[in-house]
Amino acid sequence: MLTTLVVGTAGAAACGADGTATTAAPERPRTTAAAAATRPAPSPTTRAVPRAADLPRHAVAGEERPAFGAAGTMAAGYTGREFLTGLSADWKLKLGEPVEQEMPDGKKKTYVNGTGGNGISISAGYADHENMSSLLCRTDANRSGDFAFLTACTRLDVTGVDHAKAASWLVQARKETDSLYEKKVAQTGNKKEYVVSGVLTSGPVVMVLHRAYGTYSLRILGGAAA
Repeated sequence: MLTTLVVGTAGAAACGADGTATTAAPERPRTTAAAAATRPAPSPTTRAVPRAADLPRHAVAGEERPAFGAAGTMAAGYTGREFLTGLSADWKLKLGEPVEQEMPDGKKKTYVNGTGGNGISISAGYADHENMSSLLCRTDANRSGDFAFLTACTRLDVTGVDHAKAASWLVQARKETDSLYEKKVAQTGNKKEYVVSGVLTSGPVVMVLHRAYGTYSLRILGGAAA
């Protein structure tokens, strides 16, 4: 188990006794107990969970990227500890201690972050502070040899993930994101364009590759598609 650180209404016109028009004071709506009881209570804002069949299969511009619901645990009891340890050893990453961070909805989430001297990094998220719910792997887009690191991240040892399919998808995702990125840069002259790959659903997770100027980011989310 990981240790947690850390509009009003207008006045009505009427005639007075001398025949001149007067304006009555605006009426204020009255709330009866019965009306209040039948009025639906406001519900908290939630992000809709997309269906896997509705997710894009090919690269799209950043503003068209799909919105996922909050990531859920990848599998009951899956901490990812062994996977992270092995990945860190293979790629010479230094893992930090678990840290707690407050999310926009006020809930807190635990993260374990790791960095390497060559600019690669990882960030594992735990929505319940114990079971892994997300994994973010980043590398330099200009260091082609480091892309193998992202391939290694797709080998997450979660039951149901098809590693061969994920590796094949990543190769195609890279080709498509690079192609769209270069096309948009040629159109706008802005090298800080942002594109996103099509989404892969494999077992209990979804994977998506982001390409921003100089950086690839592979996101793996648990329970993020219905």
